[in-house]
Amino acid sequence: MTPSFQQTGRTAAAAGILMLVGVEGEWVLNPQADDGTVTNPPVFALLVLSATVGFALLLLAVRGLRVQASTTKAARVGALLSLAGAGLLVAFGLTSLSTALLTGSPLEAAFVAFLLGMLLLSVGPITWALSLRGPTPAPGLRQMLFLSGAAGLAALALEADPWHDLSLVVTYMAWTVLGVLLLRGGGHSAIGESGRTVRALALHRKSAAQGSRAPLDRNGREQASWRSTDGGHAP
Repeated sequence: MTPSFQQTGRTAAAAGILMLVGVEGEWVLNPQADDGTVTNPPVFALLVLSATVGFALLLLAVRGLRVQASTTKAARVGALLSLAGAGLLVAFGLTSLSTALLTGSPLEAAFVAFLLGMLLLSVGPITWALSLRGPTPAPGLRQMLFLSGAAGLAALALEADPWHDLSLVVTYMAWTVLGVLLLRGGGHSAIGESGRTVRALALHRKSAAQGSRAPLDRNGREQASWRSTDGGHAP
């Protein structure tokens, strides 16, 4: 079943917040040593779990938005790249959490999935945003898709703090804002366009029906035809 604009909006908004809490919370609370060893397992597990749930919700949000806002072939490609990127982030979160609980530190190879996922979640939304044509489910959707992708590229390019983490904050919050936009005006453009089309068709049919009827006299009865059947004037 295709998710509604409201469902997609709620999912995207929650995804951005949980990703922000999980990833940036680790930067603030620092539950790992410099060598990657987990020094505070409960906090680390809570943060990684929050981020992983956020990644999973992002996967669902992208899936819903892909159905609702993929108007061109290039936009569909961008949506598919975004979907794959979200899936890789889910894999990263699950692998990091399970290996950290088992061995005391997350598997280093899992960060390859994070880097590749972020790359796809950067290129995908930018391609998606630039390729959309026609009405979108909410005003500002193109801008938020582009912002999330551009900030993701900045996070990959900027290794020094605080710029790397600030770029990630923008990336995640762009998805939250996108979700809020869908909640406030989800389907407005598409529904408005559809409504105008329906009203135009109804008016056209009404006009055609009225044009085919004979004019009425003062008592509301149809007047006799002003032309005779042989084309001459009626007496």
